Amino acid sequence: MRSTPDNKALLLNEQVHMLFNAVPNSLVANLAGAVLALLMYTTVVGPSRLYLWIAMMLTVTCCRYLHYRRFIAVNPGLEQIPRWYSQFRIGSLILAGVAGSAGFLLFVYDNIVYQLVLALMMVCIASFAITTMSPSRELATAFLLLLLSPLSGSLLLSHALTNLPAMWMMPLATAMLIISSLRISYTLRRNMQLTIDAREREKALQNYQQRLGLYVQQLPLAVLELTPDSTIVQWNPGAEQLFGYAKAEAEGHPLNSLLASSRSRERMDTLWSGLSGGGKSSQFIVENRCKSGALVQCEWIVTPLVDTDGNSIGLIALIQNITERLENDRIKQEFVSIVSHELRTPVTAIKGSLALLTSGILDDDNAKRNELKTLALENTNRLHLLINDILDVEKLESGRMDYHFTSGDLRALVLQVLSANEPVAQQAGIKLQCKLPESRYMAMIDPDRIFQVLTNILANAIKFSRPDSTVTLSLDGGEGLARLGVHNYGEVIPDSDRAKLFTKFFQRDSTATRAKGGTGLGLYICQKILAEHHSKLDFTSSEAEGTCFFFYLALAG
Repeated sequence: MRSTPDNKALLLNEQVHMLFNAVPNSLVANLAGAVLALLMYTTVVGPSRLYLWIAMMLTVTCCRYLHYRRFIAVNPGLEQIPRWYSQFRIGSLILAGVAGSAGFLLFVYDNIVYQLVLALMMVCIASFAITTMSPSRELATAFLLLLLSPLSGSLLLSHALTNLPAMWMMPLATAMLIISSLRISYTLRRNMQLTIDAREREKALQNYQQRLGLYVQQLPLAVLELTPDSTIVQWNPGAEQLFGYAKAEAEGHPLNSLLASSRSRERMDTLWSGLSGGGKSSQFIVENRCKSGALVQCEWIVTPLVDTDGNSIGLIALIQNITERLENDRIKQEFVSIVSHELRTPVTAIKGSLALLTSGILDDDNAKRNELKTLALENTNRLHLLINDILDVEKLESGRMDYHFTSGDLRALVLQVLSANEPVAQQAGIKLQCKLPESRYMAMIDPDRIFQVLTNILANAIKFSRPDSTVTLSLDGGEGLARLGVHNYGEVIPDSDRAKLFTKFFQRDSTATRAKGGTGLGLYICQKILAEHHSKLDFTSSEAEGTCFFFYLALAG
């Protein structure tokens, strides 16, 4: 894993690049100095000294130029920068030595004017050197000392006897240039550090924005950015999936025109007005409208966006569809309500019967005692069925329900169901009958589970039939399928209940239905069992024809 460069390495990298970028200025100064020396000192300095100095200057300048071009071509990374910095320092000190050698090679001892011209030329080179070397104060100081010391020494030696004040000109200029170089170096290093810090902050910000953008794009929740007037600015894929609007359809449009239903519009307007005023984050549930027209219950977590002055500049909203969660909560509450009622009724009856039996009050009334025993037994059976239903649902949903498939006679199975439920029908005042074929209908089934399905359907038919009516079990078939049905006359089931009728804990919201009791699990269990038999339960219901629940089973070949 590649390590993050430290601040020192970054600062050195910045320094070296600035040093090399200033090389062209230094090369211009070197060439100007060589040309000036050639024009002015040809007649006053020996050719051997003049051309030696010019040759050395041009050689060093060419080498320095080639070194600069190589650096630009290579564009070294942080690992290579220290090596290039060492090469640059060596080359700079060589250049300083060569340029400074003019202080004695081109020095004219008997002419102050040429001495001043030479001093001016050295100062010009030094001035360019400051801009070139200033990123490194040690290098700038060493360069200036090597450049100006020979001339300073020549002036001091030349005018020591005459005590001319001008002899102190170069030492003072050297000192001032070094001080200026140090000050410029400090400023440059500080600016470089600020540049590095700003670059790192910008990079961190870009990384953060990239991560945030990736997070928003991949987040399964809908994420919206809104202006204070509720115009949509950002719309992520989660919002597209939830509401059905594409990004281009949503961005730039008012929120309420897309998502607010007639019932939620006023509430959303109120919430927005409070949030856009710079309030705290808020969490609420509101009904929203999708592109398809469907209404969904959504949980919104909205956070105001404010600038450094505390002014509201927008809102960020995270939205989750909780329609299913709310429905599950409703089912759980319904389950608790139904089960508590269904448990309380038989338990109360059993408790009351046993209390009377054990009190001794009815010791002399055998008929009443037998009636209470029968009542306790019936309610115990009712409680047992309720517990079995709950356990069956848990087994069906966890996949632990055992099935034992075998070739079964459907005609015989229908007769067994009829016989087992006859006492219940008689007690309810309902007549049972069946319509069966003469021959056997064989199918690969789990007889116990199909018996359970038919018993559940028949129990519901008896429960909801009109008094003194008839419930009919039927078996017929053709083309390799057997159709089993239970028909009764009772309350009509509307088509609006069809989607929910086979779900857990569903009970039709009517006085007649509530009065009958039940957990709302029977048809759900039937549907789950039939699914294992590659079938499903369906029904027809009308005032004239009555209600018939039916399903199909494949006959054995």
